[in-house]
Amino acid sequence: MKRKYLWVLALFLASFSAAFLPEKVFADYDLTKMDVTAIVNSDGSLSMTRKIVYDFDDSANGVYYTQNLASGQKVSGQSVEVKDLASGKTVKPALNNQADSGNVYHFNKDGNSYKFKVYHHVDDGKVQVVYRYKISGAVDSYEDASELNFKIVGDGWDKEISNVTATVRFQDKKLSFLKGWAHVNANGHLTVDKEKGLVKAEVATLPEATFLELHLLFPNSLVSQNKKQHSGEIAAKVVDQEKALAKETAAKKARHNVYELIGLALFALSPLLYLPVFIKSRKSGSPVKTKKEIGHNFEIPAFSPTTAQILVTKKDPDGKALAGEIALRAGRGEITIKAGKKGKNFTYAKTSKYKGDLPLLNRLFKKVGNGQSFSNKDLKQYSGSQEITSSYESWQEASQKALIKEGYIDQKLQDREELLSLYTLGLMFVSVAAIVVCFFLYDKYTFWLLPAILWVLAAFGLARLRLHHFSDLTEKGARATERALGFEAMLDDIGQFKLRDIGELTLWEQVMPYAITFGLAKKVLKQLKLEFPEEIAADPYWTYYYAGASYGAFASSFDEAISSSAGSGGNFSASSASSGGFGGGSGGGAF
Repeated sequence: MKRKYLWVLALFLASFSAAFLPEKVFADYDLTKMDVTAIVNSDGSLSMTRKIVYDFDDSANGVYYTQNLASGQKVSGQSVEVKDLASGKTVKPALNNQADSGNVYHFNKDGNSYKFKVYHHVDDGKVQVVYRYKISGAVDSYEDASELNFKIVGDGWDKEISNVTATVRFQDKKLSFLKGWAHVNANGHLTVDKEKGLVKAEVATLPEATFLELHLLFPNSLVSQNKKQHSGEIAAKVVDQEKALAKETAAKKARHNVYELIGLALFALSPLLYLPVFIKSRKSGSPVKTKKEIGHNFEIPAFSPTTAQILVTKKDPDGKALAGEIALRAGRGEITIKAGKKGKNFTYAKTSKYKGDLPLLNRLFKKVGNGQSFSNKDLKQYSGSQEITSSYESWQEASQKALIKEGYIDQKLQDREELLSLYTLGLMFVSVAAIVVCFFLYDKYTFWLLPAILWVLAAFGLARLRLHHFSDLTEKGARATERALGFEAMLDDIGQFKLRDIGELTLWEQVMPYAITFGLAKKVLKQLKLEFPEEIAADPYWTYYYAGASYGAFASSFDEAISSSAGSGGNFSASSASSGGFGGGSGGGAF
């Protein structure tokens, strides 16, 4: 039942990854710096210098950039320069729309977009690409002022950009007036300096698909030859527009802060969702004493090695449990075990006493071997078999059901524990997703986010601890678990007492299947050889069945086969509001 829940969770995670994780880009790079300067010319055009620093982690064939414009605007006088920042070497690619290799670049117009594609091979490291060009018709002049409304960094980038600086410069200094606004959905700083005749916006990190827009008002005398002349006045309208945008931005920020506060409160209250775990787990099965209280148990369990492992580990049985079952049958004379050359490859063969009461072992004889025997080598060569995996899982499920049938585990309590565990893991997954979202979205209450996260994690830890102590055992199961734990503790501490005081070698033949199941076979064998050297040397049972690493090799080979099969499968507006500037959608990347 647990396995079904895990498959559901795995499928959900795979779907989540496919839906939300970003697709692989053509080249692996980061944008570590962008410096854009626009010089306003007297004819209302802009002389652009766009410097972009790419940090490549592997090889790339080049980069590209698209400049989007409004209707009637044009790009001219373009050039490209590439500089390797490690060596300082600079190249100037030539315009050649026919070549697609070497230091050349393509330049094409598509509607209102102008596209640069620069062919310059890079192995790794930082490269600065400089685009220079002129944009015509960028400024609109009115009776009282001229206006530049320009998305100087477009939203066509699929990666975040670090260290962004965008500057608009004028030919004159000491301007009579200069007003400027920046619109960007990120934190930054805006400088409006009429004495120096410039407006500069600085953003530490510009998220992907985010524009940086500059909206400026300045004297008409700076663009005296501008042909884009309009009647009427503009200054008051722009100021009112920017006031409205600022008000809208402030309102959005206030709403965002309220949403953050509500989200933080709900997040802090989310541990209350774990209450059903604590309520529903109050009535559990019979408790099991601690190992210290149990001590050592020297009596051979009245149940199988597989049952002993399940009771001790609270997990499905594994390859060691199956090896223990084989050892149990070997001790009864149902199976013989022979070592191959150098004692590495062991062969397991049926005898006339073989009962065939273990379906998984029957399948190994039939599918892996020849019907009568199989070896560890055969098992390794059979890796990836879905039939073996299916039989293995059926054996695990049957072993768990046997504990219910034999009265060791209460079915209702087991179902409740599994549902509560799934519920707890689901809540934790949602909490982790919420934490990730909060780190990206939260701004004002980030300081309070950390203690809230710690509180949520603590609630999850307490819920898991409560379920860890939840018992689905009956009274019979609790006492059987104590006997299994005590028996395991005795085997683990086997060097602390004399084995002969417990029983002769024939007794330890019955003990070995449990030692194998608990992963303690080597320790027990070592002590047996010290205390029963002559008997072991003379007894073929020990010589052939336990002298080597037979069962450890089997468990290793079997687990390898199973895992192989399972694995196939002025005013800086931190807002996205725009005042209508041209240049939206501009952006680029690498290939």
